Amino acid sequence: MAKRALVLEDSRTQATIICKMFQKAGFDAVWVQDPAAAHDALKADRFDVLILDVFIEGYNTLDHLSEFRDLAGGAPIAVMTAGRIDDPESGADALNKARRGRVNFLLPKPFYFDDIKQICEDVDAYWLAHPTEAVAS
Repeated sequence: MAKRALVLEDSRTQATIICKMFQKAGFDAVWVQDPAAAHDALKADRFDVLILDVFIEGYNTLDHLSEFRDLAGGAPIAVMTAGRIDDPESGADALNKARRGRVNFLLPKPFYFDDIKQICEDVDAYWLAHPTEAVAS
């Protein structure tokens, strides 16, 4: 059974590209466009990794990291951001906040397939090290 990634990304174009990269790496990717849909998906299904865009129309996923972590059922969390156009330092600030929040993976945009591939390999290793917690496999 393929591993599963839940991708929270408000841009349809970026979500399509990101999901295709996860699929190329052997993961089934499920895209949601807003935090409420992500919460619903996490309540309904189990995922091997959660991928969060930081800035989503007035919402900062890092301010709600504990909620996502609780709903993710032990799955590793990756955050991705390019920052905000009106605040050039927001990307670096967000990635530092994510690191302090102990997310598993940081994905500064733009990122490449090799970055996704490494995350997928690390997620596989994570679940091998935590077999009693495996959720979707």
